[in-house]
Amino acid sequence: MIMSKREEILKAAAKTVSNVGIGNVTLEQVAEEAGISKGGLLYHFPSKQALLEGMVAYVFKRSNESIAEFEKAHDFSLSYVLSTLSDVDHRNDISTMDKSAIMAIANDRDLLAPMQQQYSEWMQRLRAENSEEAAVIIRLITSGLWFENLFDIHLRGNQDREHVLNVVKALMEEE
Repeated sequence: MIMSKREEILKAAAKTVSNVGIGNVTLEQVAEEAGISKGGLLYHFPSKQALLEGMVAYVFKRSNESIAEFEKAHDFSLSYVLSTLSDVDHRNDISTMDKSAIMAIANDRDLLAPMQQQYSEWMQRLRAENSEEAAVIIRLITSGLWFENLFDIHLRGNQDREHVLNVVKALMEEE
């Protein structure tokens, strides 16, 4: 898959944030990592704030695209879970971007709003297909897996994958 220049910059920004920390990252470092001039970076992201906002937005854009791919064969609830498990399976680039976005959110609480909005939209879709209890459990399971993956705290690696799928499928069948 060919990445756009914006995506290349966002990937470079995530790598830079991962290497130097959110408080130490500069646009110059990101431009250097992306192999472009600072002016080229500023063309796509006119400020550091815009770059951080772009990273957060990209995480959810990518997540929604992944869910949509699974929705070609499954309902939203199972697609949501399968997308999360896919993220866990493909940890490197995805985790770096996700970790960097979370660092940006932790550093600037204004960046939390897009995350809250996205989770609200996902919950509406989960509720449309499941009971309230099942929707909440599915969200908590997937959020837990996502955060475990982000911080590399898998207690049993991917051994829980089949168990998670079976639990979610059982919850969905109860409807």
